[in-house]
Amino acid sequence: MMTPTLVPITDLATLRAAGIAYPSTEHAWRWLYRCRADRGLERAFRRVGRRVLVDVPEYLAAIRERSAG
Repeated sequence: MMTPTLVPITDLATLRAAGIAYPSTEHAWRWLYRCRADRGLERAFRRVGRRVLVDVPEYLAAIRERSAG
């Protein structure tokens, strides 16, 4: 099964299947979205109408960059 590139922040099972274990709750994802500029994660989130989506490859790359630096 192929993991989609854009995953809604409400679809925790798909986010976990994509290899993202943290944040583990929808509330934590919403907080991370609100603080995305402070965390350097602007490129990891997309808005489609009212839906907030996680760009999985961008999120993983941003996390790798933050942990390396």
